[in-house]
Amino acid sequence: MGAVRKADFYYGSLLSCFVNNGLAPAIIEPGDSRRIYKIATNKGDFQIYAKYVSTPIKRQRTDVQLWQFIFSPDEVEFIRKHEDTNHTLFFVLICGQERMQDSEIAILTLNETKDCLDVNYDRESYRITIKYEKGTHGLKAYGTGRADLLEGRDNTIRVSRDFFSYFLN
Repeated sequence: MGAVRKADFYYGSLLSCFVNNGLAPAIIEPGDSRRIYKIATNKGDFQIYAKYVSTPIKRQRTDVQLWQFIFSPDEVEFIRKHEDTNHTLFFVLICGQERMQDSEIAILTLNETKDCLDVNYDRESYRITIKYEKGTHGLKAYGTGRADLLEGRDNTIRVSRDFFSYFLN
């Protein structure tokens, strides 16, 4: 039997969520830093681009947690070239916790992902940050192309925690 990698636990939890909700994903592209899945539902066919971060960034404040997802220039090139007129590509960002059952899943559309990364600007690295604030409904997303604050006001993208509403309703 082969060794079980950390990535297997995170992607396995995502697959478990799919299967427990009656969906049967097929893996298109395996990998350690990302995986691409295909799922078919009564709402249509979707591709899921999944990435994980195993723990939030260490911070003094306990009421706010941040997960940073790094995207390589090759990944950004894939995103740049992908046309999504039917909203069929979703980015599922698995936000790990030390206690795995406390982990979060954030879903972004292709356009939200492009906005957060600013894919039209060449740089060495790109990131999306997912933010959890205690007492706030949902999660927030921002990144190299989208500041979390703009002129002192919240500039993040709201991310629902209702994971399967994208695929089942």
